[in-house]
Amino acid sequence: MRTLAPVWPLALLCLGIGPLSAQDSPPKAAERWYEVLRHGKKVGYARVVWAPSTWRGRSTIRDETTIVRRTSRNMGGALDVFETTVEIELERALDGTLWWMRTATSEGDRVTRDELTWTGSGYDEVIQVGDDPPLRRTHPLERPVATDAEAFLCERARQGLLAAGQTLRYRVLDARARTARERTVRVLGRETVTGPGGPVDCLKVVERDAVSGEETTLWLDPTGAFVRLHASDALYRRVSAEAARALPVRPPAFDITTPSFPPLERIFSAERVLLDLHLQADPERPLPDFPDSPWSRVTARRGDDEHGWVYQIELRRYDDPTARARIPVREPRFRRDLEPTPLMPVDHPRLRAKAREIIGKETDARRAAYLLARWVHGHLVKQSPRVASTTALEILDEGLGDCSEHCVLFVALCRAAGIPARRVSGYVNIGTLWGAHDWAEVWVGAWMGADPTTGEVGTQARYLFFGYPDLPNSFPELVSRRASGRMRFVVRRLWERGGRSYDLSRADALRIHDPEHGRYAHLLCGIELEGVPSDWTVRLSGGSFASVEGPGFRATVSATADQGYDLTQFGGANGTFSGAPACLQASGARRTAWVHSRRRIVRVSFTGSEEEAWRALERALQPTFAPLLRPRTAAGSPAESGATPPR
Repeated sequence: MRTLAPVWPLALLCLGIGPLSAQDSPPKAAERWYEVLRHGKKVGYARVVWAPSTWRGRSTIRDETTIVRRTSRNMGGALDVFETTVEIELERALDGTLWWMRTATSEGDRVTRDELTWTGSGYDEVIQVGDDPPLRRTHPLERPVATDAEAFLCERARQGLLAAGQTLRYRVLDARARTARERTVRVLGRETVTGPGGPVDCLKVVERDAVSGEETTLWLDPTGAFVRLHASDALYRRVSAEAARALPVRPPAFDITTPSFPPLERIFSAERVLLDLHLQADPERPLPDFPDSPWSRVTARRGDDEHGWVYQIELRRYDDPTARARIPVREPRFRRDLEPTPLMPVDHPRLRAKAREIIGKETDARRAAYLLARWVHGHLVKQSPRVASTTALEILDEGLGDCSEHCVLFVALCRAAGIPARRVSGYVNIGTLWGAHDWAEVWVGAWMGADPTTGEVGTQARYLFFGYPDLPNSFPELVSRRASGRMRFVVRRLWERGGRSYDLSRADALRIHDPEHGRYAHLLCGIELEGVPSDWTVRLSGGSFASVEGPGFRATVSATADQGYDLTQFGGANGTFSGAPACLQASGARRTAWVHSRRRIVRVSFTGSEEEAWRALERALQPTFAPLLRPRTAAGSPAESGATPPR
């Protein structure tokens, strides 16, 4: 059975070693049903049918699997429901050798088709997503692969060739690396598990991928079919057809965000961050291995499986303002980072035309990437699409998406423009929340981070790297399965551009309240007042709020991370406040100033009739808007990052 078939299913196990003895007849036709659980919650079911067959003159097993999933994603309180049906048909030999496979994945009204055929010297593959043009690939191999671990082991189990203590080795086809690598299966012994008709005496085996470290445990019945399968956060359990098809009325929701401790509205100007990542104990899941990267690295780990773990992690800004390159980049070493994929058909005329339209005559790679990032940020409605994985052409047509769609379209447009680019997955801080996120890495004379969701080229210290979804030997999905739903982020220290640092580990030090010297500061969001008159009252509250009262006036000040936006959403700058460009509005005795400064949107609301009180408030708030030291690009202009070069 294909238990965890991806949209493009090529994580296939290779042919095992050791001959099988001849059998009088292949296994009889059989049907099995499974319920599918994630974190103990039912998310779907699977139906499997094996039957004797032939394929191109060979005796085979016709193996048909249908997997139905229905889940809900909770993104900061917004729920998105995804329903997916995967239908897999394949022809395989008794020993698991895969000759042909066809997969159809239905999401909403879109079907993704993937067909794989053995040619004698490898596999030909044709992938088509919806109405997009098909993508054809060839995977050269000296010998065919096996379908999966169950197919590789089932005939050996049926013949009684498996025994406790055995270790079998075989090769696996890594579609991303376009090569083969080895996997192992260890036979642990016999164990009784519950099936639809009662207890079943099973052979327990553990499969391990040497590169990723992922382990899958299978309990095989006497026919070699699994009764139970456990892999990371997923569990397949054989049940009756009626029990399998009984799905919850409301699909289970899985959180992909978690609160930021403390909230950090100034995070978009962070050069370096030290944090503690607390991981709840979970006996069903191994610890995640967070890879080192230019964005993040683990510096220490402590804890135990009973009480949980704490990872000490350093986040860093990933940018090189001196890097320069001209487009299109044609160097062979960037071939993989410029090629089309099923989600990103970068050779399509519409994508190439859109990239040319956006960048115009620009030939500087960084500037062109920035124009593309700002266009994607400004033109996509921030709304989840109808399917979980949309293509760049679909995103271009529908004009909406969350971070995944922003990333796919941006990387596709970069590649279409001749800028090497790749997708990245992990977690990000947006001020009040940490959340699952997709962003990008671009080569513009040097590799650096880019985030089209917030319109940035050159990223700040707010990303925890899981991996590259499209590159070999990188496993962001595995890191996510092991970590999601059990993380709590606690930031201990933050360094801002210009060298200022803030100790955030002491709650009593997060606010400065010094009426004797007229100084007040809210370190979490960067609201600062100096020279405050003694007859004013200043209160700092929450993570981003201050109130000020004085003779004849009242005022409130709030600061939030800009998320890539600027003052255009308020009508644009029409004046200044504390020396910074501002959108000023007035109605009677009420005035409002919107200021974009240091990657924050600061709102000052003032009620009073005295002009001098307004001017005095401006003077007191000047430290809130004091410019940070800014990096320079090779061309001598401020580095592009965010909606406008930040103060």
